[in-house]
Amino acid sequence: MKRPGLALKLSVLLVLGVVGGMVADFALSPPDDPEDGRARAAIFVAFALAMAFSAALVLDALVIRPLVTLAHHADRLRASQFSVPVPSVGTDEPRQLALALEALRQQVVADREALQALNRELEARVVERSQQLVEAREQIVARERLAAVGRLAAGVAHEVNNPAAVTLGRATLLLDDGATLPPEVAADLQVMARQAQRIRDITGALLRLGRPQSGTRAPLDLAEVVRGSVALVQREADKAGVRLIVEAPASPAMGDAAALDQLLHNLLRNALAAAPGGTVTVRASPGEIVVEDSGPGFSSEVLPRLFEPFFTTKPVGQGTGLGLAICRGIAEEHGGTLTAENREEGGARLRLSIPAGESAPRLC
Repeated sequence: MKRPGLALKLSVLLVLGVVGGMVADFALSPPDDPEDGRARAAIFVAFALAMAFSAALVLDALVIRPLVTLAHHADRLRASQFSVPVPSVGTDEPRQLALALEALRQQVVADREALQALNRELEARVVERSQQLVEAREQIVARERLAAVGRLAAGVAHEVNNPAAVTLGRATLLLDDGATLPPEVAADLQVMARQAQRIRDITGALLRLGRPQSGTRAPLDLAEVVRGSVALVQREADKAGVRLIVEAPASPAMGDAAALDQLLHNLLRNALAAAPGGTVTVRASPGEIVVEDSGPGFSSEVLPRLFEPFFTTKPVGQGTGLGLAICRGIAEEHGGTLTAENREEGGARLRLSIPAGESAPRLC
């Protein structure tokens, strides 16, 4: 919109109106004196021009300039430039138009911000759902691996256990007569016995890992489970210079005492191995057992894989990588969870949580 164009048109219309009025006046009452008529015509023309100029100035100030300003801001809005507010210019209708444009701008800005917030929320949800899908896929893969291990273990355990049992039995019988054997032969027999027992332990762990264990759910006190497991590892703790701290008030629960004892015994032995010369703390409360140690804790690479079957940080020949996987399986059979984390003050913390009281699910 160009200011001179509209102002000129309005001024011309005003001049035409005044001239038209003058012509009508002359037509209705012609002057007697030609000189007087010319004077009247000059006055009319001067008056018309003055009125046209004044009208052009007033229209420019009250209408044209506000409209030009609003047209400029309308172009900015059309170009998606919403950061500059529309000024309140002019009076009456131009002012109302300015207020309407500003309200429109504010609404567009609010809608854009709401849309951006919604986009951010959707992106966060997509990332979260993607992570959940990855975790679900990993769980499915882990379960398939466990099922495959279970089928493999069921097929080979009998064939492996029998020769291992024979080897262990014969080595034990020969060691009973160790006084008549040369020292080097006795040492070899002890190695054979240990390795045969290790074979039986590994095949037994494979069976427990790949096949749910039957158990009897009964009322028990987690404090008694803690005290029994601590008593079994007390000598090993003394040998490693580890101070065992037990905080186990009465903690009723429902579960399989033998399975929970196996789980806790495994956690305690791992904690003792991680903190030689340090401390291991065991706490029991209704539905929960916590084992903490003062060792180095878990690295960022180890922690996500801690419960994977066959994953171990121990040297070759000292660990099968099945202990914590079996422990998690026992926790899940009880309808609970087994989690691991690093303590802020250093060391590791493993937390067993199972439903307490009669609400615990019946075991398979």
